[in-house]
Amino acid sequence: MVIVALGFTLADVQRTVRLPVDTKLVLPVRAGHVVREHAPTVGVFLITTVLAGIGVGITGSVVWVVVGLLCLAGVVLEVLLVRAQAGFGPLLAADSDHVWVRAGGFLSPQAVRLDWAEVTVVTLHLWHGRRKATARYLSFDLTDEAAAELVADSRLASRARRLTRVFGSPLAVAEQGAPVLDRVLRELRDLAPDGVRFTERS
Repeated sequence: MVIVALGFTLADVQRTVRLPVDTKLVLPVRAGHVVREHAPTVGVFLITTVLAGIGVGITGSVVWVVVGLLCLAGVVLEVLLVRAQAGFGPLLAADSDHVWVRAGGFLSPQAVRLDWAEVTVVTLHLWHGRRKATARYLSFDLTDEAAAELVADSRLASRARRLTRVFGSPLAVAEQGAPVLDRVLRELRDLAPDGVRFTERS
């Protein structure tokens, strides 16, 4: 398994698109969905920042200054989150030899390149949250050796452990809006060798 920082050029990763040019399957980021998802929070922070500025002008209170600075920091963090989720390239790519999975990254993108021999199970999950909220994720179970190598990298360990607690797998990608993971699962099944199992859980 090779852990790849997507901003750098490697032998089989093209820097411009951050994925191999000859990959047969690519799951792109839906930037519009990411922006719409974060827009309400950014809006609340911006409005509160403006109100805090008005409060400072009227009262001169330090409390309003603190509130304004905190909300401004919230705006900056949300913008960085949008950049990390929408601006760091595709979520997933695969061909008959390898699978590339986005593995987080806040200030700089990170991905994991796996040989198919290191993948044991690919699962499509339907996650149920509060108030009947649902989301779908595609997770990748790895061999013990590959999983150990993944969590040994300090940049990826925290995310890998968190995903393992939720899905039982250290790598996962979320569906963004349109239901495309069924197609992705079928295409992955066509690319994978016979030893990889494909399952669905709800």
